[in-house]
Amino acid sequence: MQGIAFGPTIRLLRQAKGISLREMARQLGVSPAFLSQIEAGRQHKIPRARIVQVAETLGVSEGYLLGTAKQVHPDLMKFLSETPEAAEFMVTAMRSGMVGPDFTSLREIVSDKKRRAGVLKPVAAPKKKSVPSHNLEGFLDQSLCLAGVAVQNKERLFQRFAKAVSKKNKGISGDVLLDRLTARERQAPTSIGGGVAIPHAFLQGIEKPLVGAFLLQRAIPYGPAESDRVKTVFFLIGRDGNTEHHLPILARIARLCSTPEFLQVLAKAKNGREIERTILAWDARIGAV
Repeated sequence: MQGIAFGPTIRLLRQAKGISLREMARQLGVSPAFLSQIEAGRQHKIPRARIVQVAETLGVSEGYLLGTAKQVHPDLMKFLSETPEAAEFMVTAMRSGMVGPDFTSLREIVSDKKRRAGVLKPVAAPKKKSVPSHNLEGFLDQSLCLAGVAVQNKERLFQRFAKAVSKKNKGISGDVLLDRLTARERQAPTSIGGGVAIPHAFLQGIEKPLVGAFLLQRAIPYGPAESDRVKTVFFLIGRDGNTEHHLPILARIARLCSTPEFLQVLAKAKNGREIERTILAWDARIGAV
C-alpha cells in the first residue's frame, strides 16, 4: 500500500460511517493500536484478504476503496487534515460517488493555497487569525427557496432553477447556467443519500455564491439506481475562478442534511420564507467554521 493514501482513506470512510476506531478494530479482529498504525500510514504490507475485510466492514468494494485511495495526493490529505470542512465534504463525496470532479476541486484549492499563502507548510508560532465564516447566512437567497415544486425529472428541475436564477439576476443567462449544471451532473450525480441532492456549478456574472433550496412535491429519479430518488434539493452556484467558499458551503449543507430531524422539519415548510428561516436556524446550531 506504499505510495497511496490507503490508511487515511480508511479513516475518512470509518468516520463517515460513525464507527469508532475501537469498534472497527474489534470487527476486524485486530488491536486498536494496529488499526491506528494502518490509518496513520505506518503499516504498508497489508495482505489482500485484510483489504477485502476492511472494504466489507466499511460497506464499499475493494476496487472502490483502493481506487479512492489512489486519487488522494499527499498534499491533499494534509489539506484535509488541516481543513475540517473540506474533510467533511470529502467524506460526503466519497459516500455519494462524487469522487472524481470533487477531488479535482480540492486539488485546485490545495494548489491555489500553496501558491498564494503556503498554508500547507509548517510555520513557527503562528499568530491567531480570525477565520471567515462560511455559514449559509449571506449566501442563501429566499427568492431561490421554493416549496411544493412539481417536476417530473432532473432536467425539468434544473430548468426551473435556472429560470428562477436568471429572473432574479438579469446578468445571468438561464441557458448557460442550465448547461453548467447539466455538465457537472454528467460527471457524477450529486445526490448524497437520504433523498437529498446538492447540484452545483461555477458561473461568471455573480458577485458571491448563491444558495437555493427546492422542496419537491414528489421524489424524482436522480441517479442510475432506483434508490437514487430525491425530494430535497439544495443548489449552489459558485463564482467562476473563486473556489474559496464553494467546498465549505457544500460541507455545511451536507452536514445539515445528514441530520434526519432537520430534513423532517424542513419538509414541513410551506413557502420560501419558512424554508429560509428553518435552514438558517439549524445552520446557526453548527456555529462558525
